[in-house]
Amino acid sequence: MIAAHQLDETILNFENNAKELDKLLDHVQEKQSLLIDILIGTHAELLTEEEMDYLLFLFLGIYGTFQKQAEVPIFTEQEIAKAEEFSWQIINDNNDYNTAMDLFFAAIPEEDVMDFIDLSIAPDDENEIKITDPGRLILLAVLAALTKLLGKF
Repeated sequence: MIAAHQLDETILNFENNAKELDKLLDHVQEKQSLLIDILIGTHAELLTEEEMDYLLFLFLGIYGTFQKQAEVPIFTEQEIAKAEEFSWQIINDNNDYNTAMDLFFAAIPEEDVMDFIDLSIAPDDENEIKITDPGRLILLAVLAALTKLLGKF
């Protein structure tokens, strides 16, 4: 299980050393190209540039934290698609951020990671990153699918 302080350390490391973020992005693009293509690439046109950058930052923060704990396996297209379908089923059935978040908390045992996602993308007037309502649901679907995949190993 990932703890909140581990996520905080990864994010702080990225903020203090942008090269670490770039290095991890290169690694993920090389080793997990399907993961990036399916979870992020399919939604690129639906997000603002700011939302896409933020999604990638959060995605790498979560991925990097899991990678520090154990070697992340190379996921198959079927595994990724199954996790993505799981996320979109919850969102499409409810179409409400708070309800979907509650269901993800119940279904994904990585509580601190889900908490991190919620704190990062929940509606908040003081957030520096402006996230549209549709963008918020996309970020939630992608990050929940990633967490479901990474939490399995």
